[in-house]
Amino acid sequence: MNRRSFLRNLALAPVLPSALSLSMLSQRAAAAGLNYEAINFTAPAVMPQIINIFLYGGASELAGNITNIADINTNSENSYTAAFGSGMLENRDSDTDVNNGNNPQITPYGFWARAGGTFMEDMIASGDMSVYRTLHRRKNGTRSHREAIFINQKGALDVENAPGLGTRLALMLYTNRNTLASSNCTLADGRRIGDTSEFEQGLLSLPLPFVSFEGQTTAFAQDPSLQTPFALRDLSLNTNFDNPYSRSKSFNDSAIDTMVNDRIDQLVANLSGQTAYAQRFQKAVSGFEARATMANLVGDLSDARDAELPLVADVGDPDRNADTGRLVYPNTNFASQVRAAVTLAIHNPSTLYVSVGTPGLGGWDDHNNAIDRYRNRMRDMMHALRVAAKHIRLMNNSTIVSGNTRRTDNIIINVWGDFGRLVNLNNSMGWDHANNQNLYTIGGAGIRPGGSAALGKVVGTTERTGRTKTNNQYTQPTSDSYECEPMSVAASMYQYFGAQNPQVMTADSVYNPSGDVPMDETVAGISPLF
Repeated sequence: MNRRSFLRNLALAPVLPSALSLSMLSQRAAAAGLNYEAINFTAPAVMPQIINIFLYGGASELAGNITNIADINTNSENSYTAAFGSGMLENRDSDTDVNNGNNPQITPYGFWARAGGTFMEDMIASGDMSVYRTLHRRKNGTRSHREAIFINQKGALDVENAPGLGTRLALMLYTNRNTLASSNCTLADGRRIGDTSEFEQGLLSLPLPFVSFEGQTTAFAQDPSLQTPFALRDLSLNTNFDNPYSRSKSFNDSAIDTMVNDRIDQLVANLSGQTAYAQRFQKAVSGFEARATMANLVGDLSDARDAELPLVADVGDPDRNADTGRLVYPNTNFASQVRAAVTLAIHNPSTLYVSVGTPGLGGWDDHNNAIDRYRNRMRDMMHALRVAAKHIRLMNNSTIVSGNTRRTDNIIINVWGDFGRLVNLNNSMGWDHANNQNLYTIGGAGIRPGGSAALGKVVGTTERTGRTKTNNQYTQPTSDSYECEPMSVAASMYQYFGAQNPQVMTADSVYNPSGDVPMDETVAGISPLF
């Protein structure tokens, strides 16, 4: 079955289930709920695709910001130069032999070279990434993992009752589904959502619009006061794109498959007009249909995952396979998951939001023994992201999807976490919780305010503060710096998808009546340090 035929058939698949925890169910009656009708919605020209990579545990900002390192080193309980070498205080430039001497660690933009900083410099120079250094929590200064994760993954201060930001996006689009259907909004391959020859049910026909590669996640917590249509609930996939509707293959079920294939159409026809029977057996019918349609899509995606990556013209590109001339991802679990998420976004333009963790890298709660673990983890993550950025860019204007030319400048990768960490190096050689963190955001020039000018820059300046030689050293935005709340990341996402007043989406009547505005992506970046 070709992709175009498959997508039409998938439009008829009624159910893509999602787990719903008991705690979510118990909160239904308690929540006031968001008034999605209050959103001023304008259909976007092209549907965005967001890949959200969350750093559970709260990553230190230092990999992306050692601009204050001399002051930090002077005031820290424990010496950075003793722990990491004197190169921590020295600038690194292209003429420096980093294998000799002190191995200077400060890159031109003030990234930590051995903690992924060289990869970040490359992504800034290529215009693939921007870094926001002052994602600073002021409205709720919590340093609790649970609260911080819930606030950021829900885009709201009401940590108990608010839905996840993925669910909130789904309900915003569902509320405005008729506007989408009557508009000229297209997927990235040019197919119009309202085209009945392609998508008989419009928004509800899109296959795999919301996906999690990390299982159950707060980003898809259900709205306690409004049911999400099944077709817009999240579905969990793994890097093999295994079909979640498949039965165990520990026995020969060919006879069952034959029966299913022969009888589904007849069963559906027999149930037509028989309401009682339809209600009784519809879940079984839906399960069989979902199994069949998911098998097709998953097979399609598995082929895409195993297909050769795009050719790289520059023979000197460090991410180019010297034998094949093609892009190559690092051989890590995290890189495999990033590749799967990017492959899904490229090959299925209907996937609108993807939730990803950092498997294989370990957690980011670096209270102790962080000296090597943190640097290695950041290096591996940024290496994979540099390849992902190239993967997305090199696939722009390809015809790999549905025979149409597809654009990839609608795909955005956001990387952030619970919160940041103190910059005092504690007596356990780690860092404790703090409020300021970095946002690393990649791609999406075609949908960001400011277009390509929104990328290739570093935004925000910080200063060290706190009582010297105590475990209370942290950074905060300088008085003249740009800064925003973590909830502004969610507000920006809603804006990409058409919300003209996205602060409504992050507001609640009790904790945050005004909500939070999107990030200002037109603000100027800072200059390199040298």
